[in-house]
Amino acid sequence: MKKFVVSNKTFGGCANLVQVFIVLLLTTTNIFSAYTGGQPAEFLQFGASARAMATKAFFSVSDDATAVYYNPAGLVQCEYKEITALHTELFPNTQTIYDYIGFVYPTIKYGVFSIAINQLLSTGFEKIEIEYDPLSKDIIKIENKGSFDDRQLALLLGYGKEVFERINIGIGFKTIYRKLDVYSDTMMGLDVSCLVSGINTHFPLLNLAVGIKNLISTHIGTEDKLPIIFKLGASHKFFKRITGTVKKEDGTEEEKYYYRLVVGLDLEKNINSEIKWMLGAEYWLMDFLAVRLGFEGLSYLKETTAGLGFRYREYTVDYSFAYHDLGFSHRISADVKWGKSVKFDKDKFVQKLINEAIARYTAGQFLEAAKVLQTAYQLDPNRKDIKKMLETLLLVTAYITSATSETDESQQGIRRAVSALMENDLTTAVNSLRYAYYKNPTNKSLLQLLNRLEQMASMPLTEAYREELAGWTIIDKKIYEAREDVLNGRYADAIRKCQEILNLEPKNITALEIMGSAFFMMNEIEKAKTVWKKVLEMDPTNRVVQQFLQELE
Repeated sequence: MKKFVVSNKTFGGCANLVQVFIVLLLTTTNIFSAYTGGQPAEFLQFGASARAMATKAFFSVSDDATAVYYNPAGLVQCEYKEITALHTELFPNTQTIYDYIGFVYPTIKYGVFSIAINQLLSTGFEKIEIEYDPLSKDIIKIENKGSFDDRQLALLLGYGKEVFERINIGIGFKTIYRKLDVYSDTMMGLDVSCLVSGINTHFPLLNLAVGIKNLISTHIGTEDKLPIIFKLGASHKFFKRITGTVKKEDGTEEEKYYYRLVVGLDLEKNINSEIKWMLGAEYWLMDFLAVRLGFEGLSYLKETTAGLGFRYREYTVDYSFAYHDLGFSHRISADVKWGKSVKFDKDKFVQKLINEAIARYTAGQFLEAAKVLQTAYQLDPNRKDIKKMLETLLLVTAYITSATSETDESQQGIRRAVSALMENDLTTAVNSLRYAYYKNPTNKSLLQLLNRLEQMASMPLTEAYREELAGWTIIDKKIYEAREDVLNGRYADAIRKCQEILNLEPKNITALEIMGSAFFMMNEIEKAKTVWKKVLEMDPTNRVVQQFLQELE
């Protein structure tokens, strides 16, 4: 007699069969569907909340604690600390439990962080041991060894940040642990996504999202690989509903509102299957009650879903049901928000930075003020007033970085000119700079800035003294032209001219500074950092470059 020994390979095959069975049971297509096909970690497609399950098309919406699951870039839309939780038995009497719990933590300066746990647990599988005769192959004994479980557990980490006006990026990392009886394995994957919140002034309420799940993946203890999944989504909001106002730090009031209707469409392509589409809508009948409807399909309609949402202050309970080949299934989830809105905290902090910048440029610390405004703009790229202030100061600092002397009449004139320029009083700015130049006619940078403003104001250009013109060198001319190129957006020309200067004077710090600025404006951040680091190698005391590098780290 001989005992039947189950090998790792055989048991791994059983594990795959069990997973395929569960996936086929819980999805709504027939057994020969090309979409699922027993993909590894298919439970990560089951959904994270009743709200998202009811509307189906949630990729470009993703504005709650399930964003780490659907679209990490959507985390930027979360203003409060928030938890979403789902616990359900997928189908009655199946002993298959599905759980999700996610937490969001938004910050003022560093973006939005999130963590979530997602689990599929099937229990009560019978475990047996078989003895058989090796000669006749007859079964001699079947012994019950109890039961075993199939557990699939995912830990999700997400991060989202607004990097440019209306453009948000997200990164998600997942680690998936699977255990079938005593056999286990691990898989890991990296997701990336981008969310554009409003295309332009014509479509400010249209969201577009694109992402890749499992762009990078690895596995331990298994030959299964997480499939790469491409996702594309669009959604639009309608019918603004104002619910009240909030008093801000500066005494002004800001509207509190939401949109009653959101309509979305998602497309998803798993590299191992056909394209899936999802269409859905959410409509708030009243401030506390929403109805939802969704559709999902391949080349045919695969599933129809609907649901309700109940909201009271920061608490929400959502319900959804789905109709499919196996009948009806139901889901209930809950969401809670707490703490202060990071949006209002951010507004307060940004205003503090603006006030600091005003104090600095009024005192003649132009470059320092530009650095402060750069920080403010990075925090809130949608503030056009900050962008305009920063552009104005960058124009000034291209020629003059500071004018802090209290006794020098020329520097006093420069400070008055900059203050007037920041208030859009171009005429006063030009007149103040002319006064400053007459007090210090040897200042070439001052004359260059003055001529620049005169051009902007369509005023006659102030001519340099002849001695000044005679004193200009080729280097001076190229530096002037490179600065002009940066200010006019001709960044490639500026870089070329700076390189010509460096060919003549390899240690020309001004040329390196301008080149770094051109790379920065072209969003070539690493190249800008490399150039600015060369500046510090030659001039370790250059505080301005040090501070800009610190901001980029």
